[in-house]
Amino acid sequence: MGNGVKTDSQSEKIKGFFKKNLLLMILVLLSAGAITANYYDKKNSQTINVTVDPKLVEKSSSSAEQTQKINIFVYDSASKAIESKEVFIPKQLNIIEGDFINEIIKDSPYVTKEMKFQSAYTLNMDDKNTTIVKLNSQFAGLKSDKVLFDGFSQAVTQTIMKNFPNVQAVVIQIDGETTAQ
Repeated sequence: MGNGVKTDSQSEKIKGFFKKNLLLMILVLLSAGAITANYYDKKNSQTINVTVDPKLVEKSSSSAEQTQKINIFVYDSASKAIESKEVFIPKQLNIIEGDFINEIIKDSPYVTKEMKFQSAYTLNMDDKNTTIVKLNSQFAGLKSDKVLFDGFSQAVTQTIMKNFPNVQAVVIQIDGETTAQ
């Protein structure tokens, strides 16, 4: 029977040890789990398994292909004529003046990459809806060639007036200079 007392005493000591060191044991187990996960990640870092829902891929690719056609005028410096042109832009809810002007700039070979469209807005001036088109200072170089600049200006004016019927006049400004069309 003396043996039974010793066993109870040992089991009490073991229970006490576990009670005192429970937090430490949990932390050791969590550390072991983290080390195991880290080892597994390093071992399998070259393999990435990704599954994509085919319906989502189909939707995103079809939406990326949606474009819409717009009509612009572009000055052809070789023939010295303004030509009508159809271009495609990404489909959007509202097409604004800047969309048209940016396409004119893209399709004009005499316009350099530094020449940028800045803004366009419509005001009521002298009882007329007038669109103000602002271009950066690089267009001053184009303005030195009067024929080329006039052709570009007429292309912008015709494009704006054709696509925005409420506009009666277009003013092109280059860094504070004003050219009324």
